[in-house]
Amino acid sequence: MKKSTPPDLNIRPRILYQVAKAAWEGQLFERKEEICHLLQSEFEDKATRRLVANQIRIAMGLEPNNSEEVINEYDEEALMGMGSEPIVLANPEACKDCKTANCQTTCPMSAITRDELGRPCIDKNKCARDGYCINACEFGALADKSQFVPLINLLKQNTHKVYASVAPAFTGQFGPEVTAGKLRSALLKLGFSEMVETALYADLITIKEAFEYDEHVKDEHDFLITSCCCPIWIKLIENKFPDLMGHISPSVSPMVASGRVIKELEPDAKVVFIGPCVAKKSEAQLPDLKGAIDFVLTFQELATIFEAANVNPVEEADEENPLASWGGRLYGRTGGVSAAVGTTVEKLIPRRAENFNPVKVDGIPACTKLLEDIRAGKLDANFIEGMACKGGCAGGPGRLIPPEECTNYINDYGNASHAHTPVENPQVYSILTKLGHYNGMPAMTGSSKMAAILARHLEPARKD
Repeated sequence: MKKSTPPDLNIRPRILYQVAKAAWEGQLFERKEEICHLLQSEFEDKATRRLVANQIRIAMGLEPNNSEEVINEYDEEALMGMGSEPIVLANPEACKDCKTANCQTTCPMSAITRDELGRPCIDKNKCARDGYCINACEFGALADKSQFVPLINLLKQNTHKVYASVAPAFTGQFGPEVTAGKLRSALLKLGFSEMVETALYADLITIKEAFEYDEHVKDEHDFLITSCCCPIWIKLIENKFPDLMGHISPSVSPMVASGRVIKELEPDAKVVFIGPCVAKKSEAQLPDLKGAIDFVLTFQELATIFEAANVNPVEEADEENPLASWGGRLYGRTGGVSAAVGTTVEKLIPRRAENFNPVKVDGIPACTKLLEDIRAGKLDANFIEGMACKGGCAGGPGRLIPPEECTNYINDYGNASHAHTPVENPQVYSILTKLGHYNGMPAMTGSSKMAAILARHLEPARKD
């Protein structure tokens, strides 16, 4: 007798497509049960059918529930905004069949434990919302909420200017032929008002980091930990190395900088960050950062929306709006922040360039080891860059291509920039002028207006 093939529980890509397509066509509420039955027909057991309903809810940005019903009367309001707690348990029942506990061993923060019935529990205080556990789970028990349902509604309503702030790791993600200009045209076709490079706002942060280095690193015992890109890196320090918090730069990430600057100039605008990082969904909701970014999409989610809307970036016009410098574009890969800040220190504060001594690490184990060495006094550097993903942002879990391939694309895209450093980028001075700085470079540290726009306030994580 032929053995039956077990059903494929990796249904998330199909669900994302069906939900995105129905939302794009304005029929999500009408088709919600149809989508559910379409996929549930493959499964016979009730637990797996609940999983289908929950995966659809999560794709819509809702909390999972214990029912085969997709939407109830309380959910419609929740569909209109950014949800909380991006990493959620979609199907705890599946965990009873798991023999590996990959989610626990993969979690860099030890945030996942199991209860007496073997079901996973996520400690929200420890969780970095990085998404590693999702990729490690073979049963579809973990998922990250998508935000494209309210975003599609926003684009369809056409009541606000909606900017796409696209991370520098975009290059190569949608195919070798998809240039920045083609991606921009594709996003405009979806209804975005404009696409901007997040890397341009990385240029602003690079300048701030150069001044922060000059202000905080005075002798051989001083060092600055950059907070530029990676929210998981900061979460690691908050949770496990709170004694090092005083060395972290007060700069926001380029993502947050893009939202704050755009909204300073256009208060009614909406800003959507698009990148490879699941953890950015949580960063956008942190109390001291909330409001800068309205929605976060991964490259995988954007690709799904393109497919659902029948938009092919390869076929779009190549109409680039070049903005960022070589340094800003390099933020997309390991070592990019260090390289950008180092060259900017040479331009802005040449007397300090000789002593600029960076170290860069990627991957949580290497980040943890470096922080342990710093704590033990074994540090031979004064500018510390950490990226949680191997390869930096190029290795983020929401990517479409391998990290090594993306790194090559990032390097090529950086080399194609008309400006090498932010100091030489006329687009930087254009922003500064619009913000009221007419005479060269304003102060980026202390209590100046520009410093406030680009600053955050970190506190050590609460100890239970």
